[in-house]
Amino acid sequence: MAISSSISVSVAVAHAVSFLTRPLMTSYPATTIIKLQLVLEANLTAHYAPSWVPFEPLSGSGRRCLTLSPNCLPPRVVYSACLATGIQWFDWIARLGGTEFDFFVDPGCVCMRVGNSPDTVTIWAAEGPSPMVPSVSVANTKTVAQQLLEGDCDTDERVFNMIADEMNDPTWMTPIVPHFSIPRSTSPLSSISSHSRCSSRSSNSSSSYSFSSSDSIGSESSGSSTPTSISSQSRREKARTARVFVDTSKTEVTPYDGGKTTVLTGGVMLGGSPAPKVKKPSTKAPAGYWRTVRF
Repeated sequence: MAISSSISVSVAVAHAVSFLTRPLMTSYPATTIIKLQLVLEANLTAHYAPSWVPFEPLSGSGRRCLTLSPNCLPPRVVYSACLATGIQWFDWIARLGGTEFDFFVDPGCVCMRVGNSPDTVTIWAAEGPSPMVPSVSVANTKTVAQQLLEGDCDTDERVFNMIADEMNDPTWMTPIVPHFSIPRSTSPLSSISSHSRCSSRSSNSSSSYSFSSSDSIGSESSGSSTPTSISSQSRREKARTARVFVDTSKTEVTPYDGGKTTVLTGGVMLGGSPAPKVKKPSTKAPAGYWRTVRF
């Protein structure tokens, strides 16, 4: 875009300040208006200078845009000028039309956009093509970043279209089973099947012991409530809990080889009364017996 290099930020700012302060000239003294213009020019020049590129008018235009509204205070660069001169902002914006508008100050152009309207109203423009209306050749020119961004958007759109087509008409289907096999019911006795051999052996080994009536009743009641607790006990625990039952009513003497046993107060006493002597047979041979007797 061909724009003279003599266009500087001070020229554009001067036209912007002249537009903003013109409605106040009939209501405030000249000295107040001049002071307002000086403060406003200094603030706007410092605000626009970092993003000001004379040969690229649209560069940084969004950062230079000022939104002026009757419903809220203005940006700091404008509000500081109000405080310095004592001018009320709401009185100022009312004289500017009383409506919200966006104020653009770009190299070679000063314009405004009222409300939500897409059209802009040009306040001042330098000689030559307007910087706010680029030519066709400039509009068709795209940077590398813009081209890469458009390529990424096209790729994403193709991927989403493929996913949508697959969801609408999938190429694979999950196999459908019309009938399911009925699972076998789990028996409560199956959990102790692994302990059957162990419990049978322990029952055989413990058959030589007898339990008291109270212990047997307690074991039966506990066995009926928790059938797996007995089978899970070790052999040592079973032997510890078992008790030997001795019948004290039997007081008979039982002969054994070499003595007798006497049951006394639940104990066994060895060596009772001595056994009667048995006469040995005579070893003498009869008178008429002629053979030798050997022992």
